[in-house]
Amino acid sequence: METRQFEPIVEMKNVGLAYGDNPPVLSNINFAFRRGSIHFLTGKSGAGKTSLLSMLYLAQKPTEGTLKVFGNNVAMTDRDTLAFLRRRIGVVFQDFRLLEHLSVFDNVALPLRLRGMKEKEIKKRVIELLAWVELSDNMYAKSSDISGGEKQRAAIARAVINRPEILLADEPTGNVDSEIAVKLMKLFAELNRLGTTVIIATHSNELMERYNYPRLRLEGGKLSYVK
Repeated sequence: METRQFEPIVEMKNVGLAYGDNPPVLSNINFAFRRGSIHFLTGKSGAGKTSLLSMLYLAQKPTEGTLKVFGNNVAMTDRDTLAFLRRRIGVVFQDFRLLEHLSVFDNVALPLRLRGMKEKEIKKRVIELLAWVELSDNMYAKSSDISGGEKQRAAIARAVINRPEILLADEPTGNVDSEIAVKLMKLFAELNRLGTTVIIATHSNELMERYNYPRLRLEGGKLSYVK
């Protein structure tokens, strides 16, 4: 049990990613995220943050090097196992990816329903979390009918409702005001306190200065540790 605790939850050795015959988007990345850590991921637009997150989410495999997630070598892992591993990862996408024909409540409840949780427990958890992100008044509104900031909060609620082991957040505070941003960061910090490994991609210097978490920077396809 102790060995598992100190084993990296994500490990990258000489990892690179290229699309087709184009030059690599990412190259020679070496880093390990320990369980229960929290990091900011920063870099200019086009630096490869979204591509790196997509590999960590297991949406694509590296074109070179070794990526291990939960101790599994991604290149050697079959599709069904990858799908199972993805359920242990929460993701907040920049474009939200809500199912717009469903209500806010049903979007957030979806991961729990896929797990087969009883509706009574689902209702309790979803109502509690939607109150935290200040969406109680809109919980039964269709996702297509709410504002961009509300969609952002719904997407975050959906990502964390399952209490994932890894949370990947791509610009999670980009569409919300400063008061809500503080509340969301408190939510991430609480998840982290409970053991979730959290990686927050952001351009916001204000956010990074306010919350003094270690920073990783992507530049020219390379990943470096800032502090």
